[in-house]
Amino acid sequence: MKPDFLKGVRFTDLTWAGAGPFCTKLFSDFGAEVIKIETSTRPDPVRLGGPFLDGIAGINRSGYFASRNSGKKSVSINLKSEEGRQLILDLVRESDVISNNFGPGVMDRLGLSYDEVCKVKPDIIYLGMPMYGEGGPRSSLLGVGMTISAVTSLMWLTAYGEDDPVGPGTHYPDHAANPYHAAFAIAAALRYRRRTGKGMKIDLSQVESTINFLGPQILDYAFTGNEPVQTGNRSLRHAPHNIFRALGEDEWVAIAIETDAQWTSLQALIGTKGGAWDNRLASAAGRLQHIDEVEALVSRWTATRHPTDIVEALADSKIPAARVATSRYLLEEDADLSRRGYWQTVSHEDLPRSVQSSPPYKVDGERVELSAP
Repeated sequence: MKPDFLKGVRFTDLTWAGAGPFCTKLFSDFGAEVIKIETSTRPDPVRLGGPFLDGIAGINRSGYFASRNSGKKSVSINLKSEEGRQLILDLVRESDVISNNFGPGVMDRLGLSYDEVCKVKPDIIYLGMPMYGEGGPRSSLLGVGMTISAVTSLMWLTAYGEDDPVGPGTHYPDHAANPYHAAFAIAAALRYRRRTGKGMKIDLSQVESTINFLGPQILDYAFTGNEPVQTGNRSLRHAPHNIFRALGEDEWVAIAIETDAQWTSLQALIGTKGGAWDNRLASAAGRLQHIDEVEALVSRWTATRHPTDIVEALADSKIPAARVATSRYLLEEDADLSRRGYWQTVSHEDLPRSVQSSPPYKVDGERVELSAP
């Protein structure tokens, strides 16, 4: 099924790398015409980063690029030439949205500022996604997803310890908060224009957008003065709440005990030989006080069992648990994703087979059908 809710909506899309293209892809999935603009001398860097089909590099062979740009059209324009600038403005005249995730001032220097664009399209919706926004004392600083994760403290908060700031990679800045906040703003602007006939300029600071993930920590500090703490996969209220090694090479399961009744059920599975019936561990407070001991008990039980067996046993006992899935497992073994048709294969001349994730929802009971990048 190819939804056409946005049929007739056109994007002149200058975004590149992660968050920007992921945002505009959300619209192409629903029928908008998204025209991706690149230059031959500076193509989207994701094209060059792989993974490449059969390990053979090529400008059109990156699976990552394909997954973030499926359904879009593509053209190469020299943005630094006057001819290129005029071509962009010609596109803008016939577009509803122009989008970019450059640093502040780049569009101005290209002669494509909001004011210049409004001269040819007064009701344009103009999206910019700089790291710190267009103004302010830090607006000149540049960065990517990992940088944003670091400066917002997301990397520190998700660390396993003081000297281990692993962080969530680029997933949360680039593939969750920022593209979805930008998409919501565009959708609201399109609705506003439909009602009023007026366009809108959207200045989305990716740092501010990512800070939304820190709401609980910010509120806790504001109301109590408590400094945020690093918990890794642990919880400050529940125990055990972590990932535990299972039988097999690099196999793990996530277990989240949220009530004392769930702990009692887990005790029954572990058995008396494991020492799980210690009265000190009957309450969440007691288990948190002796968390290392609790996790050692659980680990000894999980380490001898296959992750699927563990998850099934815990599900039968109404204990929240899930396998820590590898990419291969999700592609080849996850029954729910397979049943729902989540993975789709799309192709074009240089990428004859590319397995991609489709939107995680159905429309009128059907999957959204991806088209070739």
